[in-house]
Amino acid sequence: MVEKRKQGTDEIKLGAQAMLILALCKYQEVTKDASFLRQLMEAFNAVVFFRQKSGRYNHVLNTDLTVKDEFRIIYYEGEITFALARLYELTQDEQVLKMVKQSLDFMVDNDYGKYHDHWISYAVNEALQIFPNNREYMKLGLKNVFSHLDFIAKRDTSYPTLLELMNAAVKMTDIIKLTGNDDLLETYDLIRLRRIWKYRAEYELATGSFQPELAMYFYAPYKFVGGFFARHDHFRTRIDDCEHFLSGLINYYNYTY
Repeated sequence: MVEKRKQGTDEIKLGAQAMLILALCKYQEVTKDASFLRQLMEAFNAVVFFRQKSGRYNHVLNTDLTVKDEFRIIYYEGEITFALARLYELTQDEQVLKMVKQSLDFMVDNDYGKYHDHWISYAVNEALQIFPNNREYMKLGLKNVFSHLDFIAKRDTSYPTLLELMNAAVKMTDIIKLTGNDDLLETYDLIRLRRIWKYRAEYELATGSFQPELAMYFYAPYKFVGGFFARHDHFRTRIDDCEHFLSGLINYYNYTY
């Protein structure tokens, strides 16, 4: 997937490859239509060109596949690992499985839990469907959220990716219990985790959604009602922000109720 830029050179982003894979996997899962399987595997084959010998991913390539940016944003690495795990579940392809494991092992070896990234939690949760008793992946996922709980509890803006992170963390602790690895949870406050999880869902609705009594102050209220915004960005409303809000709130609702 090449991003055509109005200024500067066109580029190929690791995150864009991940989103393409995730979208096509979800399409095939829902429709049972395998029409795009060839494109899925082409996208997977393209991911190979992003890998360094060390196991780290380059984040952005030029269209001739030379490296444009080794690093752009930490989200890309968890995102592609999550996408590859989904792809393996769909195809059972051994080469995909190998790359999923390489990616996660690299994250474990390089302490990626310090990044508190919701995509890493998504990747770990999906990986535990494939490697149900891999305790190193569980430890990675636990550190990814629990070392960040104070920040999550005190964050004064809606910050929707925090709810996404909490959703994944709660699901992960349930998986850890179901697989008999409860000892990994002994040092963590699971009650506090769930309290903050509920708090973040309610806080998003209270501070990040255009309720009618707020939308009425904007120039075209009908355009805003039911939407979401980032208060710390001057009520900015982007499709990406709305996606994160909806993803977090829908997953919270579905898992809670």
